[in-house]
Amino acid sequence: MDHTPSPSLPHAALPQDDVLTPTMLAEVLEATGAGIAVLDARQGGTPLVYCNPAFEEMTGYTAAELAGRNLALLRGPDTDPRTADTLRRALDEGTPAALEILNYRKDGAPFWNALSVRPVRDAAGAVRWLVGSSIDITRQRRSEQDLRDAQDQLTRLAAETFALAEDLDRAREEADTARVAAENASRAKSRFLAMMSHELRTPMTAVLGMGDLLLGTALNEQQKGFVNTLRSSADTLLDLLNDILDFSKIEAGQLELEEIDFALGRLVEDVVQLFQVRAAAKGLSLTASVADETPAFVRGDPTRLRQVLFNLVSNAIKFTERGGVEICLWAPHTADGEDILLRFEVADTGIGMTPEQRGRLFEAFVQADASTSRKYGGTGLGLAICRHLVQAMGGEITVTSEPGDGSTFGFSIRVRPAQSVPRRTPDLKDPAPQPVVSLHILLAEDNDINRMLISTMLTRMGHRVDAVGDGRAALAALQGRSYDLLLLDMEMPVLDGGSTARAIRRSAGPVAQMPIIGISADALPEHRDRHMACGLDEYMTKPVDWEALDTLMLEVVGRPRTQRPVPAAAPPAAAEGFLGIPLIDRVKLSELRLALGAESLEGMLRLMPEAALRELSAIHAAFQGDRPRDLGHAAHTLAGLAANFGAPRLAAVARAVNERHADAETVAALLPLLEQAVADTNRLIEDPDAVQGAA
Repeated sequence: MDHTPSPSLPHAALPQDDVLTPTMLAEVLEATGAGIAVLDARQGGTPLVYCNPAFEEMTGYTAAELAGRNLALLRGPDTDPRTADTLRRALDEGTPAALEILNYRKDGAPFWNALSVRPVRDAAGAVRWLVGSSIDITRQRRSEQDLRDAQDQLTRLAAETFALAEDLDRAREEADTARVAAENASRAKSRFLAMMSHELRTPMTAVLGMGDLLLGTALNEQQKGFVNTLRSSADTLLDLLNDILDFSKIEAGQLELEEIDFALGRLVEDVVQLFQVRAAAKGLSLTASVADETPAFVRGDPTRLRQVLFNLVSNAIKFTERGGVEICLWAPHTADGEDILLRFEVADTGIGMTPEQRGRLFEAFVQADASTSRKYGGTGLGLAICRHLVQAMGGEITVTSEPGDGSTFGFSIRVRPAQSVPRRTPDLKDPAPQPVVSLHILLAEDNDINRMLISTMLTRMGHRVDAVGDGRAALAALQGRSYDLLLLDMEMPVLDGGSTARAIRRSAGPVAQMPIIGISADALPEHRDRHMACGLDEYMTKPVDWEALDTLMLEVVGRPRTQRPVPAAAPPAAAEGFLGIPLIDRVKLSELRLALGAESLEGMLRLMPEAALRELSAIHAAFQGDRPRDLGHAAHTLAGLAANFGAPRLAAVARAVNERHADAETVAALLPLLEQAVADTNRLIEDPDAVQGAA
């Protein structure tokens, strides 16, 4: 066949005699990979009069099956009605159309059709034929959809990352994203634990102290029993609090075990006495047996051992309705001078467990099943703590149980022989002997109940006490009279303990050598150095151990005055450390741009300089007006603003101001650094090209 185009046949035009020649079309269209369909525009419904083999292959229909039919038969349940209407109007009106439509093959399989429809006119200019060109773009659409799904997932991940950024901002500038996330989670946990410790320990001081005071009054035997139970329960609650605070250290492998001598039998007896009333209330027996060969005294961590027994006995009573609970203790192997293996069993006649329940029993936050949680409550954390504690003490914990036949929890620990028989702790219900030295003590404590409690206990010990409610009042009291010792709460309004201690140490005259003991409900060991750096002689955590406090006070007062500690230098001396932090965090800005979009981010960044200057002005006003709390609040707001929008240097300086907001000297030294950080950051943000380049 001659493939030379006929000069008399217009491009893309059909013969002018209105006769569609299949032979000629087949020769022209046979080789094309696009599906071609020709529709008759003069007949109602624009039926198909021709299609090429590519169109047959695409649709699964033969030309004979399609001839004379409307191509609406290719539509299916998921074909977009609006797209179908657009195509129908184009065919009815004889106008061009280009669209993508979901069609269905003869076998029902869907495919995406990139369809282009063009009218072909006769010699009079009327639409005679409609020619459709179809390309199967199913793979392309699938790839595009996969790309969109990936982009959507990336956007969601970016949004989640942005939501977490507020928790990660304090550590983001110090390391890469993965390491920072882990460090920030640890810091967030520490902050939460410190707050929880403080909030719980403050009332616990009152509970324990008031119990001690009641035991020192005239009580009948029944009342003494009530108070002893109250005191014992409060001690146990305090032990639980301490163990929960240590859980993060257990997870991190940082648990520190105590090594002291203690009486094994007395410890088991204390656990039994604590739960005796609870067991009796359910009609259960609670017994304990200690094998004869078991050593009476050992050296180890009685608090951790008591914690394990407490959890196991508590659970045994909780899940037992009839019968009883038994504690057994023995030492399979003992030898002088070597580690001693102790074995414990806590057996009950309770509901028992299935093998599946036993298999996940020691996982954190897991209980036997959902019904157990609904009926008995609890967090499912106790047995996980037991497992970690037992392993830390060189042993292991197991359980044997069958449904309806009760459970037996067995565990072992390793202890050492006692170095000496522990002396009996003086009973606080007995009147304490008058101390050899009577001290005149200034107490600074903001909590009214604790101030009354500590004053009463110190007075009972034979000391004289003047009490004030904040650090500024303590400084004023020291100007008017002389005291042997200052007992200083570290968390107080107006002027906190750290600022008060530094002010005393830096003052002129003998008052600078004042013996100072800090007390705090903050039990986290890593915070001790921070408190001591303020110029304290010693530091104790609440609840107060009265006997230990009395001994410590006498020892501190007896130290040479020339050996009083000097407060650590204020942090502004390390200004170079702030200058080493970048003004803009490229990674953070990239995450924000991905999560928010470039336009939204730029709009938000334009608002930041004004907001930063507003908070800086508030900090200056609070500093001039001697309002440390307002100053701290403004600095906290500025630090969060800067961290959220990728300005790590400004965030670090503002955070330092917030952390030391009650220390006027430190704040005064930090303000120039803060002002410079605000100016430099704003200058960079106000230059869009610079920010774009930084990101």
